[in-house]
Amino acid sequence: MKTPLKILLVDDDLGDARQIARAIRQSKLEAECTHVIDADEAFAKCSEVSFDCAIVDYQLPGQDGLQALLSFGERCPNMPLVMSTGHGDELVATEAMKRGAADYIRKGDITPSSIRRVIENAVEKVQLRRKLAEQQKELERFADILVHDLRAPSSSIQTFLMYIQEDLAEGKMEMIPQYCDWALKASARMDTLISTLYQYTRLEGEVTFNSVSIQTALEGALANLHNVIRNKKAVVTNGDLPAVTGSASLLEQLLQNLVGNGIKYCKRDVPEIHVDAVRQENGLWLFSVKDNGIGIPAEDRQRIFESFTRLHGVGEFEGTGLGLATCSKIVNRHGGTIYCDSVEGEGTTFYFTLPP
Repeated sequence: MKTPLKILLVDDDLGDARQIARAIRQSKLEAECTHVIDADEAFAKCSEVSFDCAIVDYQLPGQDGLQALLSFGERCPNMPLVMSTGHGDELVATEAMKRGAADYIRKGDITPSSIRRVIENAVEKVQLRRKLAEQQKELERFADILVHDLRAPSSSIQTFLMYIQEDLAEGKMEMIPQYCDWALKASARMDTLISTLYQYTRLEGEVTFNSVSIQTALEGALANLHNVIRNKKAVVTNGDLPAVTGSASLLEQLLQNLVGNGIKYCKRDVPEIHVDAVRQENGLWLFSVKDNGIGIPAEDRQRIFESFTRLHGVGEFEGTGLGLATCSKIVNRHGGTIYCDSVEGEGTTFYFTLPP
């Protein structure tokens, strides 16, 4: 079921607020309206409820709507704002946009179709703005990783080739095989990083959703991890796994990353991973991937899903810092959420939801 939009109406005129709320109901837009009469009451409500959109009157007691827009922008920067007014002044509309409003509507022009269009437009604009900001942040992080992580193996390769060149010039052959081996390993690390970056950027593309057997997706993931499982003597088990709506390739990658992490970050003789699922009251499936690894400190359980985040040095555990960020992106693409629970030294359980 689609969650109704939560809309905040900020208007000291009860009749106008009722008119807007009635138009929203008649528009067939799935929404719940909350009415407050001034900015202070609005800010108090916003501290209690996360609203999807606020429709703010131009004239408010003690504070005009334009000033209120600035205050909303400071306190609720991610909430879409619509300015409403009894006047049709284009200058007011222009000023409203400058001060953070995603859209503007004259009260005399409010109809079920117009109010729905304005609300959906405002929500879409802010979502796009937020996505662009996230992409900008991502690009900056990509720049950092390209400069640091790609330069390191590249520098190593150049250094080993220089050693080889010097030893050949001096007729010293003893260390050349070792230098070649180190250069090949540095090259392999660079290739892995480039491939991971490529796969990560492709998650933004178009995806086709179908009915996907999670059991089949898990079997594909385990086949891809066959050598790792065999070398680490890992034991991977699972309960009854349902079919869900999603992308087979992405869900296979999701399970491969989570199972692979459970094996990688385990210092026991036998890594153990168990995959299971339960149906929630809201209809979504809640999946769990439990391991007996080293665990994750409480303060890091949110940021591990950020791109290029590593909790350990490269020498301790190899990785690009994109594995769990990729998992988060995949789950988000499916409209779900992902999080983890962990006990340091005993293991971690990753949870994620998917639609049936």
